[in-house]
Amino acid sequence: MTETTEKIKVLVFGDSGVGKTSLVNLIANKTHKPSSWTVGCSLEVIYHESKDHSEFIELWDVGGSLVHANSRSVFLRGTFHGLILVHDLTNSKSYTNMIKWAVEYAQQGQTASKRLTREGEGNLLKNIDIPKLIVGTKQDYLWSRSRYNIDRSGLISHLNAQFISVNSLDHLQYKSSYQQQQISNFMDQVVKHKKNLSNRFNKPFRSSAGEGSSSNAGSPASAGRGLFSSLDLGFNF
Repeated sequence: MTETTEKIKVLVFGDSGVGKTSLVNLIANKTHKPSSWTVGCSLEVIYHESKDHSEFIELWDVGGSLVHANSRSVFLRGTFHGLILVHDLTNSKSYTNMIKWAVEYAQQGQTASKRLTREGEGNLLKNIDIPKLIVGTKQDYLWSRSRYNIDRSGLISHLNAQFISVNSLDHLQYKSSYQQQQISNFMDQVVKHKKNLSNRFNKPFRSSAGEGSSSNAGSPASAGRGLFSSLDLGFNF
């Protein structure tokens, strides 16, 4: 089992009031922690274990209020290694709004100068190359309310994400459930993505021009030149 000290970050995104914080509390097993409206960003750290690795993962719960829309870009400028999009199973608008949240993440919170076309939005969604998970909350309400029809053939299908639904308030039912296993599998993918990203930037880089002919070849200065370090690109908070 391996363990690293590099930051692994997952963004939790969605409409205000859909239950993002309750979901984060469920994943972090914080049964005693009451949920409240998130202003700005709330950070929770979980310890994720599997047979191959043991890692700390940061869950960035970014508030979805329209009042704080202009400040969200501050939290989206860093490098994230996983994306959880959250919607309310009793609110169909929160489902279709996930397109807006995914596009906002892809643009790092920057507002486009003009409205994107459907094709433009689709291209942005396709280019999100980190692991993605779509979670429907308030599953317990489905017994008393009709579940709205989910159209997975639209733009959301471009995300190529796994879909699950949960009751974030039932921690006992969550333990050893299908939902817990799917979230664990998602975290495995996040860790793998982070490691692949780090390995990519740790590989030596050599210029093909003049290779082997430089008079400085083999010197300590040239040996260290062109090596990428495993820095987390972007801003860290």
